[in-house]
Amino acid sequence: MAKKRTAPRTEKGINTRQAIFDTAIALFAKRGYDKVTIDDICDKVGVTKGAFYNYFESKDQIILEEFMRMDDHYVKVAHDIADLKSSAEKLRVFNREAVKLMADLGVTMMKVVYHSQIAPNMRRPYLMDGRRSLYKITNELIKEGQEKGEIRDDIASEEMAVMLINCFRGQIYHWCLANGSFDLVGTCDTLFDLIMDRLTPR
Repeated sequence: MAKKRTAPRTEKGINTRQAIFDTAIALFAKRGYDKVTIDDICDKVGVTKGAFYNYFESKDQIILEEFMRMDDHYVKVAHDIADLKSSAEKLRVFNREAVKLMADLGVTMMKVVYHSQIAPNMRRPYLMDGRRSLYKITNELIKEGQEKGEIRDDIASEEMAVMLINCFRGQIYHWCLANGSFDLVGTCDTLFDLIMDRLTPR
């Protein structure tokens, strides 16, 4: 995993970094992640390669930073819902907020994110990293629900968390294929209800 660069301290540095980030995302969306080089980004922004490396260690790190922002959001949501009594309801709210974040980022950004993760040179997709907050928090909420008897316990919480995330990832991917033509959050709310119907102990 790329090491995160120190944030720029001057207004000019902040603006340059943002320009590199925004330009890279726009190019990824237009040409495809694997067809954009660092030279392409630098030429478009009007900076040297050295300047690029002052802010990002690699092209991959630009995408990685989006995941880091997502994970920061997941941690905040988990903190905000901690006082809810029902673990199943915590899981519902957490999942909805995670999906809402994807919808708010927009279909173009999500297409770039998915494209970057399935690019031929991507050996260890961060999207599937079990150490991410998305996986940890989902697992913790499921395990808590199992301990309270709100969620069936015949499947390990870790395995159930992966399956749950994969279900919604598939729906988000379909949303990208459909160019954002349907209500992602509403569709995922319905999907969650269907899944929870099978996860609730009989």
